[in-house]
Amino acid sequence: MKKSTNLLWLVMLALCMSLSSCVDDSDVVNPGEKDPDFKYIIVMSDIHVMAPELLENRGSAYENYLSQDPKLLEYSGEVLEYLVGETLQRNPDLVIIPGDMTKDGELVSHQLVVSILAKLRSAGIPVIVVPGNHDIDNPEGYYFNGDNTRPAVRTSPEQFAALYADFGYNQAYAKDPASLSYVCEPLQGLVLLCIDTDKYEENRFIDKGDTVNYNQTSGRIRPATLTWMLAEADKARAEGKQVVLVQHHNIVQHYDAQGTLQGAYLIDDYENVGKQLMEHGIHMAFTGHSHLQDIAQYRTIADNAQPDSLIDVATGSTISYPNPWRTVKVSNDFTEWHIKTEYVMTIPSLSNVKSTCYKSLYDNFMGGLGWHIKDGWSSINQLRYQLEGMGVPPEFLPQTPEEMTQMLTTYLGDQLTGIFMIYNEGNEWKNPQASILESQLKSNMEQMLRDRAATVGLDETQTEGIVYTFNDMYNMYMEPGVKSMVTDINQYNNPDPRLQSRTDDLDVVLLLGR
Repeated sequence: MKKSTNLLWLVMLALCMSLSSCVDDSDVVNPGEKDPDFKYIIVMSDIHVMAPELLENRGSAYENYLSQDPKLLEYSGEVLEYLVGETLQRNPDLVIIPGDMTKDGELVSHQLVVSILAKLRSAGIPVIVVPGNHDIDNPEGYYFNGDNTRPAVRTSPEQFAALYADFGYNQAYAKDPASLSYVCEPLQGLVLLCIDTDKYEENRFIDKGDTVNYNQTSGRIRPATLTWMLAEADKARAEGKQVVLVQHHNIVQHYDAQGTLQGAYLIDDYENVGKQLMEHGIHMAFTGHSHLQDIAQYRTIADNAQPDSLIDVATGSTISYPNPWRTVKVSNDFTEWHIKTEYVMTIPSLSNVKSTCYKSLYDNFMGGLGWHIKDGWSSINQLRYQLEGMGVPPEFLPQTPEEMTQMLTTYLGDQLTGIFMIYNEGNEWKNPQASILESQLKSNMEQMLRDRAATVGLDETQTEGIVYTFNDMYNMYMEPGVKSMVTDINQYNNPDPRLQSRTDDLDVVLLLGR
């Protein structure tokens, strides 16, 4: 009975959005304390800077935007100023930003980002960026004026490369003809494949004659780009250099069901592409996009029967709970990577950034669920017709998105919100509440189905059939993904224990070969 599976996938979609947690700052490196055997890198991602002039008058238009994606937009420039100040104090050898530089690709927002990052360049600190799905030809770049919006000037691919010329593009020794991807060697012996994974050519614009505005959020590596980057990786490795990937979209699943529940956060055909990267000696990537502070490994068994792996170091958004960024201490041969998490705790205009963002995200969670349900309502209606053909009355599913949201909130709201916030805090396996909430979630889902069946008048046989199918589908398809999430184990259900992995998301030493 396909009904239960599809309803569960829709519910579980709400479990997935952004991520991180807390670690002390006892290993913060200050000027004059650097170990000469190591280089120092700072990684910040999804800074989503919004130029202040875009918010002309706060009103329903702006509030509706935030209801779908709660971020600290009004303070985004100030948060970046804070991070630049911290970076200047620490004087690292390199800064990496894996995309989503702006709220929605407004030219004025990019110009603000460039003006702030210029302080790092003036201090001699290299900064390497790639575009994110928010950054280029985005139809959602608006001025907000009360209940109304009007389009802001958008940023083309050519303008993006020109704006960030001093932040990677002028440092490139090779550029991809098919995209905004490039290769650079910001530190001698470390080659970065900086890949444009965005699909901005698929965006649609009412002001260009399309019927709707549409921003494509999913990503991919173009076939020509993949061929080009693998050839560049081979050249660099032949010269004895370490090759690391920098791109916006994730390359590795961060829990086993991410490809199904959050496919837009991964590049298309991620598993096949990942295997090709490993074959060409690429074993680590810095990514963003999912607002996830998580480090995930994908493992395979190579010809010599030893596991090979690709590590995805995803960094969360600096303006979304828990406001993380990363400090990296890497050996001079780029084989030993010490990666720590830090947080934006306070800025001049906001004394407690994390608690403000926590409340915003927590309060918004069920509203976000409602938005996902409304967005996928056509699929739910298709499911309704399938159920009718199986003898289940179409009214078994609520008749409106609002009713569906209310039902899920009543039965699952506490569990969904609790799991979601733990997921955002990273290292889920260290929080005993995660597995408790997962067990409660399954039980409450079953009760929801029974009560719904009674409401629409199904007999006992029909009800037990639905519940049986639910449990069968949950155990077969859902539980491995949920268990992977709450235990923070990748390839959780793999019978070969060598392929299962748990990596500390917040404070870890990673070892790479050459």
